[in-house]
Amino acid sequence: MQHCQKFNPLVIFIDDLQWADLASLKLLQLLMNESDSGYLLLIGAYRDNEVSAPHPLISTLDEIGKAGTTVNLINLQNLSQVKLNQLVADTLGCKEELAFPLSQLVCQKTQGNPFFATQFLKALHQDGLITFNFEEGCWQCDIGRINQQAMTDDVLEFMAFQLRRLPESTQQVLKLAACIGNQFDLVTLAIVSEQLEIETAACLWNGLQEGLILPQSEVYKFSVGQEEQIFTQQSSQNTVYKFLHDRVQQAAYSLIPADQKQATHYKIGMLLLRNSSDSEQEERLFEIVTHLNAGSSLITQPSEQQELAELNLIAGRRAKSATAYTVAVEYFTVGISLLSRHSWESHYDLTLALYVEVAEATYLNTDFEQMEQWVKIVLQHANTLLDSIPIYVTRMMAAKSQGLPLKTLNIGSQVLQLLGIEFPQQPTPADIGQAAQATITKNIRQLKSSLTTEIFLK
Repeated sequence: MQHCQKFNPLVIFIDDLQWADLASLKLLQLLMNESDSGYLLLIGAYRDNEVSAPHPLISTLDEIGKAGTTVNLINLQNLSQVKLNQLVADTLGCKEELAFPLSQLVCQKTQGNPFFATQFLKALHQDGLITFNFEEGCWQCDIGRINQQAMTDDVLEFMAFQLRRLPESTQQVLKLAACIGNQFDLVTLAIVSEQLEIETAACLWNGLQEGLILPQSEVYKFSVGQEEQIFTQQSSQNTVYKFLHDRVQQAAYSLIPADQKQATHYKIGMLLLRNSSDSEQEERLFEIVTHLNAGSSLITQPSEQQELAELNLIAGRRAKSATAYTVAVEYFTVGISLLSRHSWESHYDLTLALYVEVAEATYLNTDFEQMEQWVKIVLQHANTLLDSIPIYVTRMMAAKSQGLPLKTLNIGSQVLQLLGIEFPQQPTPADIGQAAQATITKNIRQLKSSLTTEIFLK
């Protein structure tokens, strides 16, 4: 942030903060609190009806404010009848008094939701209820016919209805795209739709024409023959698309029957896993594991459950190293849920690794009570003292982070006793002096060896 200066300010806008994970929110908090520049402006948007008091976003904003950073909350209301009338008049290029009958109807249907209002007007035009009169040179609408239309006043249902009007092939790829996310690329979508990229792009064409999805780059284009509808690829680089609005993505996702959602996610995960190179699997690890986890309850083969547990271990470790502790805990927990009842006997190394990792990640996520539950399980099942050492270290670090130095020392002393190292519980001045003298008299090689051992134990 050192480059944010008076003549070079920085403004960052982040949408849909209601979906931000804890790691992202922590990054925002760090960004705002650690920056000593007065020329950084962060603008965030979120739906307040999806964010309640316990939501991490609220606590993050509170922490940012407590650190001295100015936080302004602006509550955006739906468009009023007056503003909506101005929007309709501007859209149709007419006087505001002429637009009032239509804008009143639009307001009743959309409650002033800007996105819903514009999509509603577009649908009326597509249905021939708003037409352009070339003789008079103006737009006209049939209010009577519009009133007779049985249109829902729910934006999600409305967008789902609009999607159902698209060709079946377009609906299918948009459903899969919605599973991938608000933004998706052609290569990934082609894999999960089990088609060639050129075929997948052809299926997306109607969605592009309707403005429901938008290309995020222009390095990859397709030309369409008006008669033959033939697509030709002009560049080999991957294309990235984005849904016009998160409501469009949600509507596309809602088209998947509830009893098929898990199977769809699992199929997507398996297709990505099987059709990706080693390097691509590394890049798509979180995406693959998240999809597989969504359908994990459908897995019945022990070998497949073990494989997914191993993938969750890898994903959890990567998330933990990226300080995404909440996400890491989720991966480790799913991995543990996939283990058999006798996993401590049949798959000891994998089971031990998952429990040790989830204990540490839970401590790093400051959930100390749950951490103790994981710790007890490891201490109960660990085959050797060496296997339990990482758990004792986690316990010590947790006590230290809670400001409990005596508890930290007691745990350390307990571990030393288990290792056969005598350490006085209440050392006298004589004990301290003797230890200091012994340290001083050691030669350099002995001291180096001692420090190495201490570092290992830490």
